[in-house]
Amino acid sequence: MGLLGLAGGVILGLAILLALWAAADRGPAGGRNGQPPAGSVDARPAPVMYRPPTCACCTEHAGYLRAHGFPVRSVDTDGMDQVKRRLSIPPEMRSCHTITVGGYFIEGHVPVEAIVKLLEERPPVAGIALPGMPPGSPGMGGERTGPLVIYAVSPAGVRVFARL
Repeated sequence: MGLLGLAGGVILGLAILLALWAAADRGPAGGRNGQPPAGSVDARPAPVMYRPPTCACCTEHAGYLRAHGFPVRSVDTDGMDQVKRRLSIPPEMRSCHTITVGGYFIEGHVPVEAIVKLLEERPPVAGIALPGMPPGSPGMGGERTGPLVIYAVSPAGVRVFARL
C-alpha cells in the first residue's frame, strides 16, 4: 500500500468518525444534544394556560394551539383575577383565559400567527392581548366581523401589535 492509499484511508476514517460524532450528538429529532432543531414544531415552548374550570372556549383554544404544535398545559383556577393582576394585564385588555410562555403573557383567543410573531421577534413588552371573546377568533364560534386586533401591552402603554 502506497502513501496515497494510506492517506485516503485516513481521510475516509476521519470522515466516518466525524459522521458518527455528529449523529451521536443529536437526538431523534435531529437537534443538538437531544434538542429539536430550531424552527421545528417540536422546538416551540410549552405554554401554560390559566383558565376558569368550566370554560369550554378555553378548552377549544388550547386544542387549537396544540393542533399548531404548542404543547399547552392547562391550569384550572377560580383565581383568574389574581392571575391577571399578577401579570399586570389592564382590565380593558382582559379575556377569559391567560397564557404564559417564553416570559410573556398571551391574553385571550390570540391566533397562533401573533404568538409566533411575539416569540420570534421578542419585543420589549409584557405580553399581547385579544380583548374580550371576539366571534370567529380561535376557540370561539361564530363568524368574524372584521380583522382581529391584537395589542402589545407594556409598562409604557398599549399599542397595536397585529391585525389578522
